[in-house]
Amino acid sequence: MSTAATSSSTAETTFLLSEWIGRAIDEVDLSTLVNVNASTVAAPDRPSQWPANVRNSMALCSDEYLMSALRVAHSLADGLCEAEDNIAEKGGRENNNDDDELHPSLLPAPGTNWADKVQVHLSSEGAEFNEISKLHFNLKSADFLPMGEAADSRGQSEDGMRRIYSLGTVLYEIFSGGERPPEMGEQTRGGKSDEGTAELSQELSRETAENLDLFPIDDVDIAAELNSISELNLFDDIIEDRYSLCNNIGGDDFFNAENDRKSKRQTQSCSYKVYDVSVEPLKAKCLPASLCDLVANMLDCANGSPSPSGEDSYHNMSEVRDDLQLMLDKPAIYLYDQDIGRLSITGLQFGGTVFGMIAELSTVKDAYRRSVSGGSELVIISGASGSGKSLLGYEFGKHVSAGGGIVLSGKFDQLQQGTPFSALASAFDVYCGTLLLSENSGPSSIAGVLASNLRSSLGRDVHHLTKLIPNLAIILGPETSPFNRNEDCDNAQKRLQYLLCQFVEVISSTFSAPVTLFLDDLQWADAASIEAVNHLLIAASISHDERFFFLGCCRKGDIDEGHPVRKLLKNVERSSVGCTNIKLDLMDEHTINTMVSETLRLLPRLTRSLSSVICHKTKGNPLFVSRLMLSLSKEGLLRPSLSRRRWEWEMEKIEDRELPDDVAMFLNNSIMELPDDVQSSLCILSCFGASANVSFIETLERALQKNIRDDLDVAVAKGLLDKIGVEYRFSHDRIQEATYNMMEDGTRRLFHFTYGLSLASLSIEEECDGILFVAVNQLNLGGPAIVQDPSQRFTVAGMNLRAGKMAMEMSDFKTASSYMNHGISFLREHHWGEHYDLSLELFELAAKCALSNGDHKRVSLLFEQVLGVAHSFEDKLEITYTYVRSLLTSSCLGEALTKGLYVLNELGIVLSGDLDALLVETKSMLAEHSDEQLLSLPVMTDRTKLMAMNFLSRTQTCLLHTNPKSQPKATLHMVQYSLRHGMSGLSSFALILYGSFLACLGDIPAGYRYVKIAIRLAEKLNARSNMCEVLALGSQVMGYVEPLQSMNDVMVRSHEYGLAVGSISNAMLSRVMNIVCAFWSGKQLSLVKSTVDDTLRLMASHSTLVWILQTLPLYRTVLAMIGNVDDVPIILGSRSDIETEKERKMCETNLHLLKVVHFNKLYVGFMFRRYDEVKQLAVAYDAIASLPFNTILISHCMHVFYWGLINFWIARKTMDVIWFDRGEKAIEKMRSYAECSSWNFQNKLLLLQAEQCFYLEDIESAKRFYDAAILSAQEHKFVHEEALACELAGHFMLESGEGRAALPYFLLAQKKYHEWGAYAKEESLGKFIKEQFGRETTAETNIDLSIPAEPDLRKRRAS
Repeated sequence: MSTAATSSSTAETTFLLSEWIGRAIDEVDLSTLVNVNASTVAAPDRPSQWPANVRNSMALCSDEYLMSALRVAHSLADGLCEAEDNIAEKGGRENNNDDDELHPSLLPAPGTNWADKVQVHLSSEGAEFNEISKLHFNLKSADFLPMGEAADSRGQSEDGMRRIYSLGTVLYEIFSGGERPPEMGEQTRGGKSDEGTAELSQELSRETAENLDLFPIDDVDIAAELNSISELNLFDDIIEDRYSLCNNIGGDDFFNAENDRKSKRQTQSCSYKVYDVSVEPLKAKCLPASLCDLVANMLDCANGSPSPSGEDSYHNMSEVRDDLQLMLDKPAIYLYDQDIGRLSITGLQFGGTVFGMIAELSTVKDAYRRSVSGGSELVIISGASGSGKSLLGYEFGKHVSAGGGIVLSGKFDQLQQGTPFSALASAFDVYCGTLLLSENSGPSSIAGVLASNLRSSLGRDVHHLTKLIPNLAIILGPETSPFNRNEDCDNAQKRLQYLLCQFVEVISSTFSAPVTLFLDDLQWADAASIEAVNHLLIAASISHDERFFFLGCCRKGDIDEGHPVRKLLKNVERSSVGCTNIKLDLMDEHTINTMVSETLRLLPRLTRSLSSVICHKTKGNPLFVSRLMLSLSKEGLLRPSLSRRRWEWEMEKIEDRELPDDVAMFLNNSIMELPDDVQSSLCILSCFGASANVSFIETLERALQKNIRDDLDVAVAKGLLDKIGVEYRFSHDRIQEATYNMMEDGTRRLFHFTYGLSLASLSIEEECDGILFVAVNQLNLGGPAIVQDPSQRFTVAGMNLRAGKMAMEMSDFKTASSYMNHGISFLREHHWGEHYDLSLELFELAAKCALSNGDHKRVSLLFEQVLGVAHSFEDKLEITYTYVRSLLTSSCLGEALTKGLYVLNELGIVLSGDLDALLVETKSMLAEHSDEQLLSLPVMTDRTKLMAMNFLSRTQTCLLHTNPKSQPKATLHMVQYSLRHGMSGLSSFALILYGSFLACLGDIPAGYRYVKIAIRLAEKLNARSNMCEVLALGSQVMGYVEPLQSMNDVMVRSHEYGLAVGSISNAMLSRVMNIVCAFWSGKQLSLVKSTVDDTLRLMASHSTLVWILQTLPLYRTVLAMIGNVDDVPIILGSRSDIETEKERKMCETNLHLLKVVHFNKLYVGFMFRRYDEVKQLAVAYDAIASLPFNTILISHCMHVFYWGLINFWIARKTMDVIWFDRGEKAIEKMRSYAECSSWNFQNKLLLLQAEQCFYLEDIESAKRFYDAAILSAQEHKFVHEEALACELAGHFMLESGEGRAALPYFLLAQKKYHEWGAYAKEESLGKFIKEQFGRETTAETNIDLSIPAEPDLRKRRAS
């Protein structure tokens, strides 16, 4: 009779346990378990030909059967737990027959016949009942049939323990493949006797041992050797040896297990027969040891309490359920056997699991997902030393790499701060090295594609990165063209930041993957690296294509208010960069137990007592926990047991072991136990930081003439060092610190200095610059006080100068400054007399570095010292120029001007006399040269004359702000000086200023000519440091001749040049000019707003306040035209659409800024037809409208245009001729502009003339001018001015009494405002139309396109 039942409605099939076991074993696919060698004579060809008992044993150990059997066992345990919980909630009323939910069968009484009452429910969806489709592994649940007897309500605790025993007998039968324990032979199916069952079990166990490997061997070579032995017909001998080994490990009765628990007995408190059941037959079947132990622990509960001999026995059913669940969830950890043989040799091994930090890891992943979606994100992980910060970071890195992302990782080091951009450079360099190793080189390789894209994006500037990233030079290959590393640069550090941003963008786009930068130990980070990270984040937040994520780790409490990381966090708060802070705490006892449990691969229940002791001794410090466990393993207090196939420990000895309270002392004790030579080598390594590669160790061995590597290998074996690839690394920073702190301060300094001298000598002998930074850093850690030989001071100072120059080439001016200052500190008292040249160069370069770092006080101190000892005026020029630049940067314009004029006078250049006479003289000198002759003039090479040009340039900047009328004098002197002494990069800048000055005077064609010459000259001389200003100012003149829309590309180029040479101020100037040009050329306003949003954030990141204030007025104009905009950046501490007190105060002292603010308010009032407001503003604006300008800007012509329109409007309202006269002056100015460019200015001139005729009541002429202005704006792509002309024409028609003719103009204006994106203006005009014409209409839907408005306009214009 079949024991299976099916239900078609629920797609469920039910079997009794015994039948399910048989069917499930039959369905195991044995072919996947073995790889039978056809040439092996002793082995059958196919699993189907194996003996039944062998097939049965192999099936029992298969993953398919084990996992399905575990699910059955877990389902039974879970059901029992649920029933026990229900009874507990009802006050123990197990026999409450009135409650349907508590039927007695839900909680069966303990007994040995449970297995006969278990039924297994399978889901048969998608398969026919008789189909062989792994049906019996598709488990739904398992439960008990009604047993006909209720649980005894007396002694609930004892019954609970006996239920564990009863379930244990069921699990024995499940995992044995349907066998009953031999001790329960009279209950075994088929009526077999105890002796017969035991005999069969022993026979099956022997056959299992013959066919299965009790101790799997992972070593491939050993496995291969065994295969070869089997092929030599030695298989039978191996079987005997293996069987003998099993007996030796388990005792004389390994398979029979006739131990103390073997004897049968019946307890007095039970109504059923209880047996001491042995699980040795299960072990003989090679089932996992953890599974055998679980069943044994359950059977220890036979007497209703944990067995005195079974220390690991269970206390309640929930423990059983939880253990089964862990085996299901993490079989590799809790189910399958460990390689105990190997562990007995290697000792305890730790993996990379992040214990107790799952939530934190999830938080980091969430932030990363946001960055991948667009923008940039920053996550900072902080915590105590040893809390697992680095492990969490590396675990996250695995997640990113697995998802196809790019991970760049580096680690700062307290003792490697002398290396420029140490961790940041290492992160990029290691990544490039990985690309080089990934495949063969060539243009089609990954590295080749990256090189091509870098050259295309960065041009020759990419070579500035090769000093920082040596492997990048290899990627770029031999095609790299030489370039001048010493070329003038406004700010090399800003240039490097820009290039790194571009590099990340190229990497991301080349491989279509987000880029993650992980930097560890940020508490040791240098300011230059953190500033570079800041710009990487800001650049990614602005770029809509770049995806960048930054993860940093730092020690808790080591980031004070002055730390660079603190500044980074403040900067990102003001930007659109997402910021997440994660703080790691010490581990609690539960987390420690999880760590111990998974490390030992034992169930948490078994390790709880050990974990409690470890937690008490370590206070939950993860590093302390791991080091203590390793120490216990080495001492044998925690050891692998071959007989038990698991870890075991001596609890009493571990509890009695005394430990220091601090992990540092514990590590110190561990180091002191090492041999003296090993300690010495560890101390040497600790002086160089947390890690060192093998090549450097070899260099160190040559320098010190000492064998170090053998000692380090001993430390590796002791677990204090890790050897990863070609790098020795302290297992943790605290180990390096403990080793380093073992030496006294004076001893450490002496060692540092000695190592530095040895490495420096080797660097000179082998002509190797690669170890220069390391050598000089060691010398500086030693310090001047340690020097015994005075002659060494000069040597060390010179080496610091050399290292500082290299750091400057790498654009790390913080590190360079440190080297220069250290070099000065090593100089002797009378160094100016003994080593004048060295001293002068150190002071000059130290001042340059201080200027780059914004340390103006340091610049002043260095300048004053040189000024008093310099041998000649020429020797003072370099540091004086640096001092003048410092004064300019710190806004000391008066003092800078005074110093600059003094130097120029000393050089024979006097900025006095009449400006007009100087202009005539300059024109005369230029008239002697054609364009080509100017471009062919000799190049200026004299150092003093080049310095004179520098001072002229800085002086004209001072004059621009302090005495604008005299500023052209400096410009004209620069032009004349270039004509007399040769051309330089600053000559192109002088010609640009000269051309702009001529344009301001009204000679736009002549100004345009010199602008074009200047651009060609800058390109010819490759004057990249001047190209930004040349293009920015040149575009402002070109915009009066060439189509205005084409100037945006010129300004974009200017901005890129500025960033490429680190000229942030000029780059921001280009950005402002680009925004102004975009707005006045009629670019779609949403795009203009997006550009301004990004620009304001970029300016805020660079702290360029002056350009922020110049940008905000126009930005608010854009917002007013668009209307209802909420997403605006927070600038200067408030929303950027709200004028701040700081702006108002700046306007009080900066009239040019005040003019910009007033004009934008005038424009908005005019566009929205707010007459009273406009008139009031116009009165104030008139007082500053005629401020002198010596350079022409595109915005000037816009001021003329709208100022003219406003004046005509007010004149019509007031009939005041003064306003009309101002309007006519605007017409005359616009006419001169139109003569230079009809494209840009014809429509503006026509509209001004239309408004003039409107005032004069010349109706017909006004109509013609309005129509012509509309068509001209349309023809020249000025959609915003086409809209304005239509609107003004509509007002003209309306006020002239032609309301019917006015409506099409207003509707066309509304349509064009919509095209421009001026939705607020479109809405305002729509309301006006409704008020005037009594109906609601929109430009999109209600324009009658059949009205021949535009053809009529063309006809009128032709007439």
